[in-house]
Amino acid sequence: MVAVLVSRYPRVDTPTWKRGLASDLLEAGFDLHVVYSRSSLAAQVQAGLAEFGAAGAARRFAEGRLPSRRAPAGGPAPAQSLAVWAEQRGAPVHRFARLGDDDCLARLSELAPDLLVLAGADLVPRSVLAIPRVATVNGHYGLLPAYRGMNVTEWSIYHDDPVGVSVHVVDPGIDTGDILLRRAIPVPTGASLESLRAKHQETARALLAEAAVGLRDGGLAPTPQSPEDGRQFYRMHPVLRERAEAKLRDGTYAWLDRDVTGITP
Repeated sequence: MVAVLVSRYPRVDTPTWKRGLASDLLEAGFDLHVVYSRSSLAAQVQAGLAEFGAAGAARRFAEGRLPSRRAPAGGPAPAQSLAVWAEQRGAPVHRFARLGDDDCLARLSELAPDLLVLAGADLVPRSVLAIPRVATVNGHYGLLPAYRGMNVTEWSIYHDDPVGVSVHVVDPGIDTGDILLRRAIPVPTGASLESLRAKHQETARALLAEAAVGLRDGGLAPTPQSPEDGRQFYRMHPVLRERAEAKLRDGTYAWLDRDVTGITP
């Protein structure tokens, strides 16, 4: 089965979980390709601010996420991009300006993928969603169907609801496709939004690989969503984000140190 891992920002694309997901798919026997869409430096900075906040985004750039930065003598090696990692292991990497451009659509059609697996991808147009034989799947950092849209980890904490990851089929809506897998994430004392982001990434890695195998082998029962089942959230204002962070910091988040097993199947 052909699986295409779709991502973006090849110059700063170093998160460990993406390489782990690619490794999981290769080990599961998928014929793996990686497709990148490019973005300007300004768009990269904007995405980093949205995902990590100002302090987290600045730290990632300062730590040498760009491949042109050299590691200090005796220090750790610079983080390896997904593209370099994949090419070293024989997984072809295809680079395009935008996912919906004609050259990208033509290459994807040639690859005839069974699955598209999104890993920090740009917005996927309908023309791309129509290509895979089985599905396009995404890892969403919130428990669907209640929390759709952006910054849903922060919104969940702000509203004293559990946090977690959902893997769903991508349709033209915003996080409205069939739910394949969900997993709540425990939040311990001392957690921060940044530490929870790392937990979400590793959970997304595991669930995306599990979903890909389940769709290939027929072991998944998708759960449809209804529009009225949830709410779409938008980018959180920095003031509200700080309030969510403060709830973790001062121990007032309702799900702190609680057992979350059984919240999701």
